[in-house]
Amino acid sequence: MTAAIGLSVTAVKLAPPRVSLMTIVHSSASASAALANFDIKNSTAIQVGDLYMFSGMTAINLDTFEVSDGDLATQARLTLENFGVILQDFGLSLDHVVKVNAQLTNISDFPVWNEVFLDIFDAPYPCRTTVGAPLVVGEIEVEITAASTPRR
Repeated sequence: MTAAIGLSVTAVKLAPPRVSLMTIVHSSASASAALANFDIKNSTAIQVGDLYMFSGMTAINLDTFEVSDGDLATQARLTLENFGVILQDFGLSLDHVVKVNAQLTNISDFPVWNEVFLDIFDAPYPCRTTVGAPLVVGEIEVEITAASTPRR
């Protein structure tokens, strides 16, 4: 059937997968105190090879540990700024982010989240997933997880 419509298939040989045996648990000074304040026990980031996978971050002031009472745009921006601070602890920046997951308490706020995302990140944009979900701390409107690599 493919010959009838003029399509051809070319085989592509892929390099064998690289498996890293090096796994490093990181704890950011900026985030560790906030986690301790809320009695949350998890790593700030896990590094496997060149990939850093970050735990969820919310709109918490990293100096006062207070949850922002702002709207979704304010909370999303503060959350991404928090990621920027944590990434700096690892010698990275938001430019190194390759994947973003966002949980919104109200999925109908996606256009607001989208506007903040497009304002913070430049093309090529990180991969992204956004879902609606109830969140566990206070009046939080958004929780964001991310992955980054120094090779972006």
